[in-house]
Amino acid sequence: MAATMKQTYAETPLHMLQPKALFDFASQTLGFVTQSLGYRQPDSYSTDNEDNSLCHFDVREKDEETGLDIYTLNEVADHETFDDCWIVLFDKVFDMTNFLLEHPGGEDVILENAGRDATLAFRGVGHSTLALRALDDYLIGIVCHGERIYTNQNSYRRETR
Repeated sequence: MAATMKQTYAETPLHMLQPKALFDFASQTLGFVTQSLGYRQPDSYSTDNEDNSLCHFDVREKDEETGLDIYTLNEVADHETFDDCWIVLFDKVFDMTNFLLEHPGGEDVILENAGRDATLAFRGVGHSTLALRALDDYLIGIVCHGERIYTNQNSYRRETR
């Protein structure tokens, strides 16, 4: 009978583990293997150490409606350079870094709004529906509920008469 690899970790299938749990599983496996081969002491490899920077993952909260990662406007503001360019359009967060040089209007137009909400500038130009669909390739998240303008259920909406 052939040996089979354990397909669960703490009664959870491996393919369903969150990044932190998956890292813990890999760390424990690596620790066991290196200990078995005599490369380290049994207690020298632990994932419980808070000072171990390899064990810290940014496990981001997901939006219930869209399933997208949630970002604050302050987090988006940290990405305002040519090498790291995020913008917000209609409360969704887009990483435009790889699109800057491809933008028909030039990279400067996007960089002017890097790290902030560019919805008014985007709407003011009158982009086509093709441009709107192309944005899907760069979508990385959505703005948190308290900072949304366009998709927040509690935001002000003018009633139609």
